[in-house]
Amino acid sequence: MIITGNVSVSETTINLKDYLLPLPWHGEFWQSFNDRIDSQRLPHAIMLNALEGVGAESLAYSMAYRLLCTNVQSGVACGRCSGCLTLAAGTHPDFFYVAPEEKGKQILVKQIRKLCESVVKTSQQGGWKVVVINPADSMNRNAANALLKSLEEPEANTILILISNRLSVVPTTIRSRCQIESLSVPSKEIASQWLSGKAEGKQVNIDEVLEIANGLPLLALDYIQGDGLENRQQVEALLDAMRHANETPLLVAQACQKYPPDDLIDWILSYVHRLIVGELQNKPNPALFLFLDKLIQARAWLLSSANINTQLLWEELFIEWAQIFQSQR
Repeated sequence: MIITGNVSVSETTINLKDYLLPLPWHGEFWQSFNDRIDSQRLPHAIMLNALEGVGAESLAYSMAYRLLCTNVQSGVACGRCSGCLTLAAGTHPDFFYVAPEEKGKQILVKQIRKLCESVVKTSQQGGWKVVVINPADSMNRNAANALLKSLEEPEANTILILISNRLSVVPTTIRSRCQIESLSVPSKEIASQWLSGKAEGKQVNIDEVLEIANGLPLLALDYIQGDGLENRQQVEALLDAMRHANETPLLVAQACQKYPPDDLIDWILSYVHRLIVGELQNKPNPALFLFLDKLIQARAWLLSSANINTQLLWEELFIEWAQIFQSQR
């Protein structure tokens, strides 16, 4: 069951082959996960805490396949049984996926109540019931409170997998009732090797893309397969142009309206950070650090689901950005 309001099942259908096996850098967690299943010590709620792009959602789906498969082989779902095939089709009756109705919005209390009403029912397949909440940090206060009963009085053979990119935002009452598993960014070698297998036939510098993606392999893959890298490079070119007074902040702010705000703020943050530790490392400028603080605050505003006038936000940030470099020209 996909409990995402206006999002249809077809839009969240799982690609079977991508999730049967965990990603290479999740191997240690996967071994522990299987050991706990075999010893019947699986917690009723697991919080996967990771930066977006490390693959927490992918791991959650791999865990769901492992638990709902009826013909597990060597600790991995078979990919051929009815459990695997119905999960791949998005129609497994014992799989529940909860996400915001729109990207960047909150998970609402009505969605959690619907989940709680469904998950108390007996498993239709006679095995596990698996709940994925993604991202858990997008639950509003009422939604989090509604989830507490399921966490405090868990149903038998039911596991809640909560995904969080901002663990500090998740209410303490939720965090304290979950086993928190923090997933680290893989080494450059492991990420590069994995990306090389995914980027066959594409003329791309894997190490360069991985660096731009801050070492996050799934973000790098998104750049390689989509237009994210091109868009990000366009934004960085505009930031460079403003540094050298070749573009005006107001025109750049207008041009940037076509990009998703949460992506744009992350691109700017990454660019400024690379400047500070790279090109401008030997030219410390306190104004850059103050600007970085403002970017972090702006990101918090954007993620808060508040009604932000992004045109005005970009104008204010870009005017300040241009002023930082005026005295250096």
